[in-house]
Amino acid sequence: MNNLDPGNHVRVAIYTRVSTEEQVDGHSLSAQIELVQQYASQRGWDIVHIYEERGRSGKTALRPEFQRMLRAAEARLFDIVVVHKLDRFSRSLQDVLHYLGHLDKQGVSLISISENWDFTTPIGRLMLAMFAALAEWYVNNLSDETSKGKRERARNGSWNGTLPFGYTTPRRLKQMLLDLGSDFEAGGVDEVEYSEKAAIIEDLLEQTTGRYQDTDALVCPFTSPGLRLAFEQYSSGLYSDTEIAALLTRNGYRTNGQFGSNPFGKDTITHLLQNRFYLGETSYQGKKKGATKQTIAGRHEPLISQELFDKCQEMRAKRAGAWSRGSQNKVAVYPLSSLLICRGCGSRLRGATLHGERRYRDPAKDRGVVCPAEIKSMNAERIERQAAEILLSLIIPGDWRERVMERILKESPDYAGLKKQHTYLQGQRERLKKLFVMDDISEKDYRKQRDALQTQIDALPLPARGRLIDLEQATDLLNNVQGMWDAATLKERETWFKLMFSRILVYDGQIESIEPTPLFLALLETVDSLDGPWCREGNRLYRVSDTGGPGDDTP
Repeated sequence: MNNLDPGNHVRVAIYTRVSTEEQVDGHSLSAQIELVQQYASQRGWDIVHIYEERGRSGKTALRPEFQRMLRAAEARLFDIVVVHKLDRFSRSLQDVLHYLGHLDKQGVSLISISENWDFTTPIGRLMLAMFAALAEWYVNNLSDETSKGKRERARNGSWNGTLPFGYTTPRRLKQMLLDLGSDFEAGGVDEVEYSEKAAIIEDLLEQTTGRYQDTDALVCPFTSPGLRLAFEQYSSGLYSDTEIAALLTRNGYRTNGQFGSNPFGKDTITHLLQNRFYLGETSYQGKKKGATKQTIAGRHEPLISQELFDKCQEMRAKRAGAWSRGSQNKVAVYPLSSLLICRGCGSRLRGATLHGERRYRDPAKDRGVVCPAEIKSMNAERIERQAAEILLSLIIPGDWRERVMERILKESPDYAGLKKQHTYLQGQRERLKKLFVMDDISEKDYRKQRDALQTQIDALPLPARGRLIDLEQATDLLNNVQGMWDAATLKERETWFKLMFSRILVYDGQIESIEPTPLFLALLETVDSLDGPWCREGNRLYRVSDTGGPGDDTP
């Protein structure tokens, strides 16, 4: 503990906080700071930092300035934290106890001038030791009670932790109904959508009244079709985890985990497809070392059959076995191979592993060609990231289909008739989907009629049919590339690059221009502007030079 006699050099941090409803005399930030500054000045202490928390309550410790103060304490940047009142530090007793102990471990003391609580004195340190013991008891007791609660919930067949995708609860349905009403009043949804969704929610709540508790898991009418879609498509063996994530995101589904509503990613799908909760089971595993996981019949309705679940696990084992066999003869993958061309000498760059690092190198010297570029070899990850910049920053407009169809169908001799036919079939498919969501038709009839409509759409004369199918695939990739890039394998990245780029000109380790494929060019026609260091001239994308225009990229 620091020696805090007035004659010693003592560094003080002031922490002040005020919530929006506390802007009154005696609570304002300026009033708090003034009183604490006087207190420190009278003792000859040096104020090294003032942390001002504006507009935040003290109910939790999740406050930006409070967290900054804690990090500074861990770095030993001051000796004492001084507050005007203890409730400025926190309104939560457990937080006060916890963070008092945390500061003490860093050799930092706390003083509250209003209550005259000074933990730098002998009696203060004794009180702190008592508080620390009380805090430890509280945390241990809370942990025990939480574990007991989870065990009891599991034994009753209730869910613990995060409610899996595809399910909801009566409480969430009620909140969903309130949010839907607010969106309707604000003009966020039209009357038809509002009426349809509200009717679905109200019917489900009516069915569950008296049968389920507010936190019981119920099959969600809006997300459960997505869950079944994921299992069915994965069991076919035609989709990877990453592709299932893209499929769900493309169909408008989002996660409902602890990090909020987000596009699906590979790891989320990997867990989802192995979760036995969808079979109507729940489980609990205690925190004690060696505790076995207990499986219990759940109170919730299963979403998939045991047969479908087992088929997915068999498919996962097959894919893992294929990956394992392939990894025995593993070779480095170069997603930009055959695409990179040196502007200086026209050589096509080759992938090479140098000192364990993936690189692209110019083979000009091997062929006896003199290249003016100084950099002949470049880090693969860096140059691939440059190529991905255009994909990561591109925003495809919501009406891209209409824009592309306009261009494609103009190439057809029966432009007006094809456009009308395509619009009609797309509308029929959307109406059919709504009928299925409202449970007006069975799943069997829905699939049969949907497939029939898709057959008619696929029968549209070329070039409309083939190009639209390819454009759908490309657009799906672009709309999901931001969330999927880091999780994607090199082979998946290679697919993206070769789908989008015909060739890429580089010079001295820098990409200077990109030639899009006809497919990617068709999508670029729908984009109003490009973000980042790229501009478009004709059928090429150029990196903007320091002078504000495209650089010279003549091969």
